[in-house]
Amino acid sequence: MSLDSQQPTTPQTAAQSAGEAPPVGLLRNRNFLFLTGGQIISYLGDFIYSTTLQIWAYSLVPNAASVSGIWAAQYLPYVLVGPLAGVFVDRWNRRQIMIVSDLLRCFIALWPLLVPPALRLPAIYLAVFLIGSLGRFFSPARSGVMQVILAEQDQPRAASILQSSFAFAVVAGPSLGAGLYFLVGPYLGTILNALSFLVSALCILAMRVSAQALQPGAQRRAEVAAGEGRTGAVRAVLTELVDGFRFVLGSRVLGVVMLLLVINWFGVGALNALDIVFISQRLHVSPELYGPMATGSGVGLLIGSLIAGVLSKKLSPRSLLTGSVFLTGLGIVVFGFQVWFPLALFFYCLTGLLQGGIEVGYMALVLISSPRTLIGRVEAVIQTSMFIASVLSIALGGYLAQFIPVYILFIVGGWLTVLAGLVGWFGLPARIEPVAVPSRPEPEPGSEQQPAQA
Repeated sequence: MSLDSQQPTTPQTAAQSAGEAPPVGLLRNRNFLFLTGGQIISYLGDFIYSTTLQIWAYSLVPNAASVSGIWAAQYLPYVLVGPLAGVFVDRWNRRQIMIVSDLLRCFIALWPLLVPPALRLPAIYLAVFLIGSLGRFFSPARSGVMQVILAEQDQPRAASILQSSFAFAVVAGPSLGAGLYFLVGPYLGTILNALSFLVSALCILAMRVSAQALQPGAQRRAEVAAGEGRTGAVRAVLTELVDGFRFVLGSRVLGVVMLLLVINWFGVGALNALDIVFISQRLHVSPELYGPMATGSGVGLLIGSLIAGVLSKKLSPRSLLTGSVFLTGLGIVVFGFQVWFPLALFFYCLTGLLQGGIEVGYMALVLISSPRTLIGRVEAVIQTSMFIASVLSIALGGYLAQFIPVYILFIVGGWLTVLAGLVGWFGLPARIEPVAVPSRPEPEPGSEQQPAQA
């Protein structure tokens, strides 16, 4: 498939091109049930572990920098690893990528427990960075697997279920992590997270999917290995990385989605870092009340994800994404004007609820608009762009907050999010069909592979 190919096709989806079509209906889909079960447990383990490490790091070195180091280690892989990870996800067997990533994360999660006390803080940072780096492989690989195991009409609901699982972990994980830490120290939370990765790997291992569908880049990888040697392999990786950027920018749907999300995150990225400042300066309450606000936002995300799953049966992914972004922006603007904590808490929870629609709409659009041979690079390009916009927003917001009242920054950020919703609504086509699927797993000439079970 050429990179500018974006013709719609109705007779077949990406999954169907590789063999037997997936069953319609999520409860009848054995592969999706295994995937979801593993992800629910893994998400919960992630948030238990994250909370455990933050408290542990602060107990080792009681200052803000020790905790900030964890956040830096968590987000750096988006830029340093994400783009290249997307290339290899498009070349390797995606189910195997997920299994290996989970098994490696299972062992890495235990590192902080195994090193001498003097090395524990560096071990925490290294573990977080490596787990995040492996996550940059796991996430796009999961999207590629979802393209294969889900019927096209089930993809929005599947995205809703996964997002609801994530939201449940957001609500329950930090409380469990903190409680376990203060009861028995960092040991149980760390071990539980390692076990959650192991359970996820076993669930993915139980899935049965065509190897041809899971490894659409196999022919390209074989040609490079047999052809130009190491130099040619490096050149091919860089070429495929550029191809990913080209495809996203050349696709009207994906290009607009990326622009929408970049504008959105440039508007709201700094707001997450300024929430506590807003509570103190604008609402004139104790920063400790940020805890209930964060919990309320997580509950809103959980409810919103469930509602988005229901609405996805009646609304297109375009309407779900752009409408949720637009309303989120208005909610942030109104939140910025608040001076009374209970009302501010209500609008904060409302923006969390709308976030569910954003995630479900985004995932559905990416799945239906990305060829199987490019899904890894597509997701890596979009997520890296979002991260860069968020970091720029945090840096600019932190600087401007020294001179401008923080509530004004919230209002401006809200209007940028409103603008993002409008850009998406007018930029995305009213009807979006799945991209055309090539008859072979590879766009280049070559022999076809026979489907096999992986």
